[in-house]
Amino acid sequence: MAAAISSPASLARSSIVTLVWGLLLSSTILRGQTATILFTGSANGVIQNCYCPDARLGGLEKRAQFIATYRAQHPDVLVLDNGDNFIEYLTPGFADVVTAAMQLMQVDVINLGDQDIAYGDQAYFELGAVVPELGRAVTINRGAAHFSILPVLSASATKFYPEFVFADLDLDGLNAQILAWLAAELPDKAYRILLSHSGLEADKALARSYPGIDLIVGGHSRTVLDTPVVVNGVHIVQAGGYAGYVGEIRLDSGPSGFVISGYQLHPLTQALPDHPAVMKLIDQFTVSH
Repeated sequence: MAAAISSPASLARSSIVTLVWGLLLSSTILRGQTATILFTGSANGVIQNCYCPDARLGGLEKRAQFIATYRAQHPDVLVLDNGDNFIEYLTPGFADVVTAAMQLMQVDVINLGDQDIAYGDQAYFELGAVVPELGRAVTINRGAAHFSILPVLSASATKFYPEFVFADLDLDGLNAQILAWLAAELPDKAYRILLSHSGLEADKALARSYPGIDLIVGGHSRTVLDTPVVVNGVHIVQAGGYAGYVGEIRLDSGPSGFVISGYQLHPLTQALPDHPAVMKLIDQFTVSH
């Protein structure tokens, strides 16, 4: 059977329809808003990749370079860290490397993990708005996206420490802190992120209790979540431990606010380049010890 031949009129109508649909699609894309989040946590004292066969991932020099490269392409990215960057039995000068490296990464909000509180130093705690008081929400705007971020530490994450280490913190007020945060008035379509240093199972319990949370960026349990865990409509993510991964979340705006449209854990392999400024800090620390 011979192929049908379109008339000039039908070709013209087809071209007009294609053009109209193209314009509608373009306008939809232009109207749509996107946002990106990078999240890290639980470096656990791994400031440098050891290039060992049994530890092929990690290092603050790899993390810093990944974030810098990503930020060059996405300057409005929101960067969050969920703590536990310190470890017991620190060598003098180690804390200086961690603090300076986190500053170079331009992390927007750093939560205090149990190891940070137990073993960190005053300079780290005084990073200003970057390390907010536990239970105090931080509002950050990125273009059309409004983020409200609440850093919290669960009492269950501190059970192996002497009580005096956390005596000055209101760890029993976690539920009241979350309720007050959820009740607070925020800009239209604001995206609520609970930066929770509690462990995956505790985060699941929080999601069951508080469906008003949009996203829980978890920590403490060093869980590698290749896909988000969704409990009661709340997405829970975590980027493992020992500075092995950087998590990425892509958000698209919908009728009721931003929704997750993409998620990925990026492994910080030995093949990744080193951040030169962080390596300089590490080299100076290594030479002095």
